[in-house]
Amino acid sequence: MPMTNVRKNSAKLTREDLKIAPESPTMELSETPVVEPSDQTSKTVRHAPLVYRVEEIAQMLAISNRAAYNLCNTTKDFKVIRLGTSIRVSKQSFDDWFAAV
Repeated sequence: MPMTNVRKNSAKLTREDLKIAPESPTMELSETPVVEPSDQTSKTVRHAPLVYRVEEIAQMLAISNRAAYNLCNTTKDFKVIRLGTSIRVSKQSFDDWFAAV
């Protein structure tokens, strides 16, 4: 929709330039407030994992994966959880142990 009263390439606009043409639609004020949907209703809530993988343990301790697996297989210092062939380490018990070392 062309604006009839606006000069092109002009740095200064006058009151006349800013007038809106009568055929231009105008906004109307609404009596009801705008309500945006909550982020919590549209997204699933993600919880932080409660366990570490052995690879994460190796990275935190700056050791090899094999050394981390050996540590998990021999330690009694933090809780190791075995699920089939997977090994997970309780975050709370590992963090407590790591803070005490």
